[in-house]
Amino acid sequence: GHYVPQLAKLIFEKNNGTENPTINLKGFVVGNAVTDDYNDYLGTFEYWWSHGLISDSTYLNLKKTCLFDSSEHPSPECVKNLNLASSEEGNIDPYSLYTKPCNSSASLKLGLGGRYPWLSRAYDPCTERYSNIYYNLPEVQAALHANTTGIKYPWKTCSDIVGSYWADSPRSMLPIYHELIAAGIRIWVFSGDTDAVVPVTATRYSISALKLPTLMNWYPWYDHGKVGGWSQVYKGLTLVTVAGAGHEVPLHRPRQALILFRHFLKDTPMPTQ
Repeated sequence: GHYVPQLAKLIFEKNNGTENPTINLKGFVVGNAVTDDYNDYLGTFEYWWSHGLISDSTYLNLKKTCLFDSSEHPSPECVKNLNLASSEEGNIDPYSLYTKPCNSSASLKLGLGGRYPWLSRAYDPCTERYSNIYYNLPEVQAALHANTTGIKYPWKTCSDIVGSYWADSPRSMLPIYHELIAAGIRIWVFSGDTDAVVPVTATRYSISALKLPTLMNWYPWYDHGKVGGWSQVYKGLTLVTVAGAGHEVPLHRPRQALILFRHFLKDTPMPTQ
């Protein structure tokens, strides 16, 4: 949600005034993307509450203590309520709300023995655990030319150390969106609707905050006669949801993700039948 629009802005600025740019940027697509701290918080708390994951009191307290905080550096009071929410949610897979979480060492051993999600075409909730093991193997790090300085702590999918010292993270990508839309850069945003980490409600609030004119109002899109999700086309931006997909849409719904990418590349709205 941050890397792609910020990189697109940099490419656009470097291309500006160049007759034949090296990178011929026409547009970009992002999925389940962190976009704007205030609206992401608002939509995330609403998603948790409306899906029965947290109590009424925690929902209200989260809105009181977190909405105006930085998502990267929340206040102690906000952290307290976020931890309470996590406790109320229990042992779930927040990246795929209706998937059984990875909580069994036996299933981990089975997975490492050859059950790969890219072969089975199924989401494996233990993928993160596999990666933590794999990327900390000395031979893997040597092959990747990683950790050449001999850092003592292990590699993690999300580094608390990096997060703690990341002081210049913008709170919002909306100004960049406005700038790139005005420049004619085509933007598509998609959202798997079973993701509780960057949920569809957060994305909708963030896009709504752009206040773009609507060209095609909210409608269902179809895959072989079945609803694949919903979409709305704005001037300069298209929003697409993917039904039943978690945080990583191509992993959860590869066929529907392919339809989405094809329509993005063709610059045509999602199919209405």
